[in-house]
Amino acid sequence: MRRLMWLLALVLLAGCQSVANGRQWEETGSPVAFRLGSQIYTVADVNTEIKRAIGDGIANALAGGQTREQIEQIVVENDLRRQIFEQMIQNELLLHYARQHGIGVDPAALDETVFGRLPADADPAQALDLRSVLAREQIVFEVIARNTRADMAHARHILVPDEATAKAILAELQAGADFATLASERSRDTVSAAKGGDLGWAARGDFVAPFEEAIFSIPLNTPQIVQSEFGFHVVEVLARETQRPFDSFEQLRTRQNAGQFYQETFVPWYEELRRQAELSGELQIAAGFDPNALPIPFPETP
Repeated sequence: MRRLMWLLALVLLAGCQSVANGRQWEETGSPVAFRLGSQIYTVADVNTEIKRAIGDGIANALAGGQTREQIEQIVVENDLRRQIFEQMIQNELLLHYARQHGIGVDPAALDETVFGRLPADADPAQALDLRSVLAREQIVFEVIARNTRADMAHARHILVPDEATAKAILAELQAGADFATLASERSRDTVSAAKGGDLGWAARGDFVAPFEEAIFSIPLNTPQIVQSEFGFHVVEVLARETQRPFDSFEQLRTRQNAGQFYQETFVPWYEELRRQAELSGELQIAAGFDPNALPIPFPETP
């Protein structure tokens, strides 16, 4: 769980705003930190993001009795400013990738989420700001899901309390009975029973060991009996895929081994995406720019 929380924290979106295409640093008075395509991100943008990411935490730490020296030590030892800068680049690269590959959001669903979070009398500008943040978040999550992979099996089952009942159901299936009908009528797993016993696509680590071993080994479309701590399952595997991408970030987030899948498949994919962006010149980090040289965002003293 701690690993998953770290993963979710890592993909929070950068709060800086993209500036106008082709803007030169002389027009703003702030040097360029990095470029991505025609977009320019300045040192001021990075400063703003560092303040957004850790400014409140620093203020709370000071209010809680920690000294500036202690906080500075934490920031330096954990390389927080560089981590924030790298996350800023990652978010922008993923959004750039999404634009190139036609990945967007469902406008109606996005509006429903926005208005569900705001009071009825919210300022329209506040709604627009929240909509922009949530749209970016959802797009980044979608790119992560599409490029995180795991071995998966699509199975359905009928859970019963004893082997005799399982054998009777198996015999009915072999005689031509409809699996979904039997599942809806007789499975003790009421959640999957409502879907005809369908468990959807499951990744390794989702189920208890005997059940998981079965869905990744038994022949396809051949119902078999499997015993687990929950009882006896009549299991049918409909399909299997190696290194299948996740359908959604929610599907990834709720997997038992989400952090492992992320590290083993998404991280190498992203590192190659970034390497290619730098090789092509699409991503350019300003020579000599060091995020650790930027000020720690201590609150201003009156």
